[in-house]
Amino acid sequence: MPLPPPACTREASHQRSITINAYARSDGLWDIEGQLTDAWSAPIPKADGLLPAGEPMHAMWLRLTVDRTATIVAVQAVTDAGPYGGACGAIAPDYAQLVGVRIARGYRDAIRRLFGRTAGCTHMNELAGAMGSAALQALWNELTQDPDEKPFSIDGCHALKSSGPQVARFFPRWFRREA
Repeated sequence: MPLPPPACTREASHQRSITINAYARSDGLWDIEGQLTDAWSAPIPKADGLLPAGEPMHAMWLRLTVDRTATIVAVQAVTDAGPYGGACGAIAPDYAQLVGVRIARGYRDAIRRLFGRTAGCTHMNELAGAMGSAALQALWNELTQDPDEKPFSIDGCHALKSSGPQVARFFPRWFRREA
């Protein structure tokens, strides 16, 4: 069900698009590819002049290659557009520091630790964070194969609280009554 109609008239101002696609590779790895784009509906100033309406202020790409445990084994980052030209894209190679990070609890903390403040790009960090949950969705079957391992999603959201009815029904082995 979509949002209800707004309470008053309004005019479009800004659009941020984040698109994430996952690909199972023939070598057993997975590529998670994301793109973040920001555009305004009216011309907007940027470092080297006026950006025409509809042109991207930010256009960034990130590819995380992960193994079956959701551990990042390779990273590629590209900035096609940024408000400060080449200065924005200069940080892209640093995102290779994500190699070895496992996409699990603590993943967003690792992004903040590695790329917080001046060590990274705010927009690339936002994209990387969103890509983590998409990677887990893509690898769901891989990550839930072992019946002796507690599914990573239990206690990861309100619907899958270990003491809740969904865990009792769909994951009874991992159900825990509240104390």
